[in-house]
Amino acid sequence: MMDYQNPYQQQMPSAQQAYQIPQQYVPVQSQAAVKPKKGWGKLIAALACLPLLIVAEVAGLYLGDATPLGEDVGATLGGALAAIVLCCVLGGVQLFNITGSSWKWAWRAMWWSIAISGAIALIDLYDYISTDSLVIVDDWPWQLFLSLLFCIAIGFFEEGMVRGLVLNGLLCRMGTTRKGIVWACIISSVFFGLLHVDIMRIGDATALEFAQGFLKVVQTGMYGFALAAVMCKTGEITSAALLHCLDDWLLFILTFIMGESLVTEYVSSGAEEGMATVAVYLVCIVLYIPLVIRAAHTLRTIDAPNRGAFFREREGAVSGQAAPLPPAGYGVAVQGYAHAPQMPQQQAYAQQAPVQQAYPPQAYAQPAGTPMPPAGFVPIQIPEADTYRMDQSGARRMQIPPDQRIPR
Repeated sequence: MMDYQNPYQQQMPSAQQAYQIPQQYVPVQSQAAVKPKKGWGKLIAALACLPLLIVAEVAGLYLGDATPLGEDVGATLGGALAAIVLCCVLGGVQLFNITGSSWKWAWRAMWWSIAISGAIALIDLYDYISTDSLVIVDDWPWQLFLSLLFCIAIGFFEEGMVRGLVLNGLLCRMGTTRKGIVWACIISSVFFGLLHVDIMRIGDATALEFAQGFLKVVQTGMYGFALAAVMCKTGEITSAALLHCLDDWLLFILTFIMGESLVTEYVSSGAEEGMATVAVYLVCIVLYIPLVIRAAHTLRTIDAPNRGAFFREREGAVSGQAAPLPPAGYGVAVQGYAHAPQMPQQQAYAQQAPVQQAYPPQAYAQPAGTPMPPAGFVPIQIPEADTYRMDQSGARRMQIPPDQRIPR
């Protein structure tokens, strides 16, 4: 039998490596027993925070009544501060980490809504001017400041409540798949739409009033769906809150500087006013279709899983799914391989250069009996030059460097 040197040396796999040799599986036994969280706890905690927002609103209402801010601004400001604090308590501090790239992406996604609100504001201004009913109060600079403060509070209050608490709570439970992410956005958007109608009056509502309420839920839900996609894409709600603020400010600025009441009725009781309201909602729904299409495209291509800002995985937890074999050219698992199933569209293997073989793959005529490397062994590196030498009989013999020779 031909004498040859063992071209392999033993190497123990590290704890973070699932693959040491290409196509050779080495399971991580120490992490397999830990099950991943299902997210029910954070979802229940997020929903339990909603009544606390009502308490904060009531406290802000009394505080605003005792200050020049007024009841409306005080109540909304109290709810906004409570929503921010509760999101941070649940672990969502990163929801308020706005970046330049996230703001640019959010603006590109929502600029159409800002344009619609600006057009509505111009139509209202033209209507006031044409009817000589535009009367600006004397303290309009203070009212202008209050309008900006009120709309900022609305933006952070509603975004913190709906896209912060509700949506991120739902993502903790449903965000393991892209389908679950979409359903979480839909559910939170329906909830957002229902906030803008008086559900308690539905039993006494006429058919026209019911139609107005239903269309308002659809119109506001479409707007909320677009904002939900922004949150899922950027991972923060500050951009959505600022855009929401700008949207509302364009609609409320005339109300403040003219000294009118902030009480907004989304359902009109009269027949003529009701039909006009239905027409306005239908136009808004049609105009919001591009927002929904863009949001749907974003969610269709978004990284999954997305468990939201509140979710924290157990240390060493795995999903229970079998790890795929590494593709050609990949041989070493990335750091934290056990968490790879939760990584959004990431390869479970880091690309590396092909391992230097003891025998070139294209050299098929090798000495008979050359063994394949056993499990736990990798080929050693052999210098490319002066690899063979001629012995006294004239036969070519492999020359192994002294520091890499394996004793017999």
